[in-house]
Amino acid sequence: MRISRVLLRVWKLLALILGVFFLSAVGFMLTEPASFPTSIYWALTTLSTVGYGDVTPSNWYARGFAMILMIATIGIVGYTVSNITLISLQVKEEELLGVDGTQMKGHTLLLGWTPVSKAALQELLLQGRRVAIMTRRQESLAEIRSFITSFIRETRHSTGRRLSMSRESDVFVAFGDYSERTSLALLNIHEAREAIVASDDDARNVMTALILKELCPGLRIVVAVLREQLKETLQAAGVTWVISPSEMGGRLVSAAALQPEVARAIDVFTTTAYGPALEQFLVSEHSPLAGRPFDEAARIIRAETGAILVGRAYPATTKDTARRDAAFTVTIGPPVETRFHPGDYAIILSSPEHSDKLLSWVRVPPGRE
Repeated sequence: MRISRVLLRVWKLLALILGVFFLSAVGFMLTEPASFPTSIYWALTTLSTVGYGDVTPSNWYARGFAMILMIATIGIVGYTVSNITLISLQVKEEELLGVDGTQMKGHTLLLGWTPVSKAALQELLLQGRRVAIMTRRQESLAEIRSFITSFIRETRHSTGRRLSMSRESDVFVAFGDYSERTSLALLNIHEAREAIVASDDDARNVMTALILKELCPGLRIVVAVLREQLKETLQAAGVTWVISPSEMGGRLVSAAALQPEVARAIDVFTTTAYGPALEQFLVSEHSPLAGRPFDEAARIIRAETGAILVGRAYPATTKDTARRDAAFTVTIGPPVETRFHPGDYAIILSSPEHSDKLLSWVRVPPGRE
């Protein structure tokens, strides 16, 4: 990829070298009684500064031409080599900055590099997602790439994950201002499935969310804000989900103080890094859960997979696709006679030893469509 981009930029310089080469061969053939193959050989040895000495000019016309060629070669070759080196460095820097963009499809946008987005990236990688990241701090690019490499390597080594986890090639990192349309275009936002906006600037988060909503009305947008009073503003603008990390952190701190085991359970359930995973699965028309009452579905899931059915989520009636996600009604432990219908989601708790059986049984991947 990089070689082709370098060649695309240096073809004029290569054409210059080739032109000088053939001009040298023709000039030597005209000034020296030599065949064309011999002239080609002489031009090649002269331009490459090898100069074996087996073919030399025999008259002053040819010697004068050779001297002019030698002087010109020093400047031409030096100019060409220095420019090719400079272009190669520019291409490498552009790749590091991500200025060429990505052609990913079905990926997650992660805008901003903060502790919140770092934690989100870990979960996305563990779930095997493709991720396009953009940061406004150029110095963060190396940190992000280093984190991705070390996290994937260490996680695979410690947990043995192979198939489900993302690869380094599944992550695109770019430098840019994600509150500007031109920068967002680098991330192929129209092919993205969802966007997580989690910078440390609430004003920029709001602006970015509104631009995303305008450009991609059906995109699922999750925004992390520091000021809770902005939640209503963003929700009114059509943002799918607005989260206050401080509010969620406060709840967990309170739970840790009053009910530490509950806090530990919440911590376990909200990560796929270790232990049980709490996931949602779409109930389709052909799902083994379709049409079944909750208590019957719970017994079958437990018997067939060893997992535990926790709750049900059913869609809202709103026609706004962006708001439909946030308007989903979730019931934990609903009445036993509650039936699952196509379009619902089953919320299931499974341990690592049960996950393969569960995936094989439900026949759909976890997460939203």
